[in-house]
Amino acid sequence: MKKLMLALVSIALMATASMADAPAATQVKMKIKAKEKAGIVKAKVGISHDMLTYDQAKKKGKVANFITHITATAGGKVVYDASTSQFLSKNPLIKFQFAGKKGDELKITYTQLKGETFFDSKKIK
Repeated sequence: MKKLMLALVSIALMATASMADAPAATQVKMKIKAKEKAGIVKAKVGISHDMLTYDQAKKKGKVANFITHITATAGGKVVYDASTSQFLSKNPLIKFQFAGKKGDELKITYTQLKGETFFDSKKIK
């Protein structure tokens, strides 16, 4: 049990250190809709992104670049978290639901293959 706890602590410390080294997030324009009804928030997020796969990049003579991770937070809690790949569609539309309340801020953050992080936020109606 102690070995497991030590392993978990060391993993947490490594994750914290790598996040400190991560570049700062840049705000971009996303289409975010979040409406609360009976304690449940329905969210729709439209992200403008080319999602250039490895094959497409090779044909165009460019570098591949696609969204690799998407996270949504509201009220200080993570309400949506997804690791994605090059097979996510161009300009993806993501829908999800969570328990929340009006007035909270829904913040969407995504990371692309190049390591850049982008975010946008909107108040829940």
